[in-house]
Amino acid sequence: MGRSLGGRSVSRSLRGVAVLAALVLVAGCARNSPVGAADLTPLAPSTSSLTPSTTPLPSEPSPTPTPSVTPTPTAPPKPVDPLAGVSAKTRKAFKPCLTKSVGPGSGGACARLVQKTLKSVHYYPWGISSRVNTAGVNAILNYQRSRGLKATGIVKKATWVALATKARVIPTVLPKKCTTTKGVILCVDQAHRKLFWIKNGKVVKTFKIRVGGWNYYVKSKKWKVFATANGTWKVYDKNVDPPSEQYGSGAMPYATIFYPDMYVHYSPGFHSVGYATSSHGCVNIGKLSEAMWIYRHTPIGAKVYIYSQKAKSV
Repeated sequence: MGRSLGGRSVSRSLRGVAVLAALVLVAGCARNSPVGAADLTPLAPSTSSLTPSTTPLPSEPSPTPTPSVTPTPTAPPKPVDPLAGVSAKTRKAFKPCLTKSVGPGSGGACARLVQKTLKSVHYYPWGISSRVNTAGVNAILNYQRSRGLKATGIVKKATWVALATKARVIPTVLPKKCTTTKGVILCVDQAHRKLFWIKNGKVVKTFKIRVGGWNYYVKSKKWKVFATANGTWKVYDKNVDPPSEQYGSGAMPYATIFYPDMYVHYSPGFHSVGYATSSHGCVNIGKLSEAMWIYRHTPIGAKVYIYSQKAKSV
């Protein structure tokens, strides 16, 4: 009986110890981490997990560096040879003159070369002079117009090249204005030294003419280039013998007047010396009968169109 009670007593004691131990364990968890939302926060990694591994990771191969491209220096273009294609003899004669200017009064080898070359292309029919005289300057002007160059009376590079390469005369092309104008129009082609008398688009007559150039200016007592101005004009008067303060009576017979300082008229000087001299801006006719014909057949109000054709490369 006493032994039996002792057994039950021991059993109870053991159960009590187990319950007490469980309570202690639960109480310890509660102190360390209260139950709630904080339990969802991930724990910070331990310091040991931040220590890099001693085993090296396989490294990716380093990219091959792209070699820097050094631009190849571009050679400057070779200068165009203005005398390409000419003979060795022509090159030898013209090359020293390409940088020279030859004009009124110029002398020396280059001045003689200009006259000689102009003579060969029929713009200078006179003897070679030691210096470029009046006839020489007017020959230069007429040549420059015929090749579509700027008419200055001074030979510079463009004219030298034209002379050396035997540049051709620019083609004769009647402007549209000349072929579409109703009634009478006088078309003055300075490049070819021609006047086309046209009616209703049809060329009725063609006249050889002389235009402005290197001449003496009475007022200033100096020489200068007198230009025949390009443009469209209109005949507003005609006079058989118009008065002239500078050149006197009889200087401009049978004048068809289209501008105060520019007439189409007969020129005794053009008749006698040709292109050795020039006009002072007027359109000169070398035959009296031709000047009279123009005078009689050109009505007041007729248009006058003066033009200078240009070379395509100029």
